[in-house]
Amino acid sequence: MKPFSAFYYIKQNKLRAGLIIFMYILTVSIYLAGLYISNIEGIFDNSIDKLKNFAILMPRASDEENVEFERAVEMLKDNEKVTLLRQGYGNIYTKSIMGFNIGVMQYCFLSEEDFSVFCEFEGISLTKAEGKSNLEDGSVIMSELQANNRGMKLGGQLKIIESDEALYGDFHLNAITDEEGYCIYYINDMEADRYMILSTGMTESEFRKFLTELKSEYHVFVCDREYYKEFIMSQIGSFHYIYFMVIILTAITMAVTVNTAFAGMYQRRQGEFALYKAIGIPKRKIKMKIVSEVVIMDIIGIVIGMSILMLGIWLFNNLYLFNHGYHLFYYNKMALQGIVISNVIVLVPVILLQGRRLMKMDICDY
Repeated sequence: MKPFSAFYYIKQNKLRAGLIIFMYILTVSIYLAGLYISNIEGIFDNSIDKLKNFAILMPRASDEENVEFERAVEMLKDNEKVTLLRQGYGNIYTKSIMGFNIGVMQYCFLSEEDFSVFCEFEGISLTKAEGKSNLEDGSVIMSELQANNRGMKLGGQLKIIESDEALYGDFHLNAITDEEGYCIYYINDMEADRYMILSTGMTESEFRKFLTELKSEYHVFVCDREYYKEFIMSQIGSFHYIYFMVIILTAITMAVTVNTAFAGMYQRRQGEFALYKAIGIPKRKIKMKIVSEVVIMDIIGIVIGMSILMLGIWLFNNLYLFNHGYHLFYYNKMALQGIVISNVIVLVPVILLQGRRLMKMDICDY
């Protein structure tokens, strides 16, 4: 290994380099904070992704007699490329990992036959409760994670809590789906002014275009993928601002701490860098040595930190969270942006301040 190599210094000074690397490992906590804060958004990702091939049709409040709504329904019934399923209404809440209740997307079918059409369309398999060959009125169907979230077992009665909406009568968990994430369905014969539109003869892009034309031609409300994306972001967008404020404050604190540690480490090496200049090594090469040392220690710290974090999340999910109906996701774009921003805020001052100081060292001072 070449003595001028960044790896050479790290290898020869394991204790000092190890301290810096440990500080970089701590920056991974910013990624974890991002996963925690963005958990609400992650809960909806799976549900929104399912909506690429179906949507919910409802009348607008201004369409008092449902004239436009009925016109749209008749047109859709005559369209061989879509399948219409009449919907009821029900809305129970899911407790988030942050401790408050949220309403995930859920669908109410008037009969088991309609629900079977949806299951075949989505490729959903069911595990039914013992003795429940049929899903009669009053059945609730959940994914396993959602059932755990409500503390329910197959065959158990749904306990209505104060925040649940529009559920009347007794409901029992009569089936569990094989889906990931939070999924809730009902069998209830109380009709509502809404239909589920299944795209059974169009591509995804054709279906999106079809829904756009439907909204423009008829005065109806279409809850599709784009609608839910905008709605959810309008509800949780403030979390992003809070998170990035936390990132900046934390990163500034880390920058001061790391810069102080580097200052102490490089203070012992002032003579070394003065010697580099004296023997004619180009300034550019000396600067690159400083940059490479800082960046390599950062990369080592991030790799070690992320490895420990992913293992920790996996253990936490499988040993505790899943069993209690929670899920901490492994990736989120906002969390990734957060750790990149924090590392830039930490690295840039170290490279500029320490690099500039070391380039001023003169062999005559020694």
